[in-house]
Amino acid sequence: MEFAAVRQFLNRIRGASGEDEAAPSPETALTPVVSHGPSRPDVWPALALRHRLCGEGFSFPDGEAEVLHLARPLGLTEAASVALLGAGSGGPVAAITAAFGAWVSGYEADPALIPIALAHCRHTGQAKRASISLWRPDAPDLPHRHFHHALSLYALAGAPPRGILAALTGALHPGGQLVLLDFAAPPKRGTDPAIAAWAQREDRPPVLPCADDITALLANFGWDVRVVEDLSDRHVATILRAWHTLVRPMAQVRPSLTEAKLLVSEAERWLHRVRLLQSGQLRLVRWHAIAGDRAPPLA
Repeated sequence: MEFAAVRQFLNRIRGASGEDEAAPSPETALTPVVSHGPSRPDVWPALALRHRLCGEGFSFPDGEAEVLHLARPLGLTEAASVALLGAGSGGPVAAITAAFGAWVSGYEADPALIPIALAHCRHTGQAKRASISLWRPDAPDLPHRHFHHALSLYALAGAPPRGILAALTGALHPGGQLVLLDFAAPPKRGTDPAIAAWAQREDRPPVLPCADDITALLANFGWDVRVVEDLSDRHVATILRAWHTLVRPMAQVRPSLTEAKLLVSEAERWLHRVRLLQSGQLRLVRWHAIAGDRAPPLA
């Protein structure tokens, strides 16, 4: 589904905003997908929509397939322990334990998501090998030399990356592997107003590090950086494909007024990201690195 087609859909459902609200149909009702999770009025409607868009327990499109794609190079087994920063509403943690049998300790910075993530792990039968803990990105406290590997999913948003990368360095055994997925600025300096506006909408810091800065930090902390891969085009494709799948049934049955407002708000958030990725002002990057054997740095 092309960008213009998504915009066309938004314009179409905006046209319903002045009409009386109709009862939602079974095909289009945006009911919560995580019926086993707690109902939180402040987070629930948007979260339910994101689960419909991305998969239950996930907040990025094609969530389970993407997480397994990222984790597979780690060579996980039932004997492996994994620190997962950015546990979200539990999907990434449960997916890894189910697929590989590894012991996964999930860390999530949003306290509203913790009970939802725990409920998701219980519901999927993965609670035995999975845990979810609250963490503070500005004061990361990970157990020393505790994990074999680590996966970080969009976890650099809450604080400058140096402290988080230092904590990850100290938490892994020598030879442990890290897969880090996050947004980065192109290799230029200065504040970009477009990025600042996007960051405010996504609750991120207004200034992003560039990919070279993250790579240099990892190297300074003793990591052997094996892969730095730009996944921007892949991410755009998954976003547009997910929206196409979500809205296709609505061509026949128009969403209710409440649904339409939520869809417009959420779609504009995602399309803002797509615009920046397509223009090159924003990049999504994957790093794959192997931990060295020297003492961890001070944050």
